[in-house]
Amino acid sequence: MNLPTDDAPRVLIVDDEPDLCELLAITLHGMGLPSDSAGTLAAAQAALVQGGYRLCLCDLRLPDGSGLALIEHIQRTQPQLPVAMITAHGDVTAAVAAMKAGAFDFVSKPVNVVALRGLVDTALRLSRVRADPTTV
Repeated sequence: MNLPTDDAPRVLIVDDEPDLCELLAITLHGMGLPSDSAGTLAAAQAALVQGGYRLCLCDLRLPDGSGLALIEHIQRTQPQLPVAMITAHGDVTAAVAAMKAGAFDFVSKPVNVVALRGLVDTALRLSRVRADPTTV
């Protein structure tokens, strides 16, 4: 297990299901990545103002809006930040909408932890490339 360090990339988890947030946080912690959770669209937008995130994992349906709106917000304000949509309401239409909005990946619940680890590794590489294209 890798313990998070002060300079480890931070991940924002946006989901209104506390159990899923905890599972994702535990998985990320095991990868040495600190995370913060937000249960609403408004809380996620407030957290993003603080900055410092290298990945956002976002649910499609939130109590006060859509995860698609958050993806669009991130594309306007922090286009270098990769976003992966995680939802129990996964269908082809939702996946296409998420990708068109700017998500780099789409994962259905229940989340496969092994697949999640691969997604996170890919996202962090993408984040580094977006931040500094010379690192390719």
